[in-house]
Amino acid sequence: MYFEVNGKKAFASTGGKAFDPAKPVVIFLNGSGLDHTFWGLHSRFFAFRQYGVLCPDYPGHSHSDGPALESIEEMGDWTNDVIETLDANNISVVAHSQGCLVALEYVSRYPDRVKSVSFVASGLATPVNAALIDAAENNPDAAIGMMISWGFGSAGHLHQGPIPGNSMLAGGCMIMGRNVPTGLATDLKACNAYRNGKAAAAAVRCPHQVVLAGKDRMAPRKAGMELVEHLDGPELAIIEDSGHMIPQEAPNRLRKLLHGFIFTNNPAR
Repeated sequence: MYFEVNGKKAFASTGGKAFDPAKPVVIFLNGSGLDHTFWGLHSRFFAFRQYGVLCPDYPGHSHSDGPALESIEEMGDWTNDVIETLDANNISVVAHSQGCLVALEYVSRYPDRVKSVSFVASGLATPVNAALIDAAENNPDAAIGMMISWGFGSAGHLHQGPIPGNSMLAGGCMIMGRNVPTGLATDLKACNAYRNGKAAAAAVRCPHQVVLAGKDRMAPRKAGMELVEHLDGPELAIIEDSGHMIPQEAPNRLRKLLHGFIFTNNPAR
């Protein structure tokens, strides 16, 4: 659905059901260079179980007007603007990679409507290789190739996803290709510049869970465990055989984890 935020057109998918702000809401935040399509399976699961669902495209990505936001803090503020614009309450945040940094900022600074937050495959910070940033600005195809290769584990590279005939790698390339050069490069620079993770994590008060990948080459387990250590007793799960793209590589196992956690802490009535 399209709506207006701060005078600009924004888009969010709603899981195949009309968005209803009277229901408890699950908002899905994606990683660098990606968009609403990353959460297709999970968004439908919650939308068809009496939740309002929002998978927003960040400004300057896919169907939302630009320019792209230049800092994680701005993205956190924009997320709050979306929630206020749509008058949504009882929010569960589900975030992946860069989205986890955005979730840290949003949840720590705007806690009043938040019932839970789920961090998937991230740490307190996401330092980005200078060569990748340069490629994103000057050779986007090479940057996309690097991110897709590093991001997916064996399930992605061997086409072992849950949808027959679907290539997770090809899908990732297609989505990122819609968001170059400015969207992807701006996202990566925002991640590289983010320094407020420890303070934001300490300020998270709602129930929270962390889901890490055992074979993550983009947010290694050590980085994820640093996030765990700075949160106040999160529920922790590690999907040992997945790479960084857990929502695509291990969607059913992630769905079960989100299901139990969100249904407990933000039940639909």
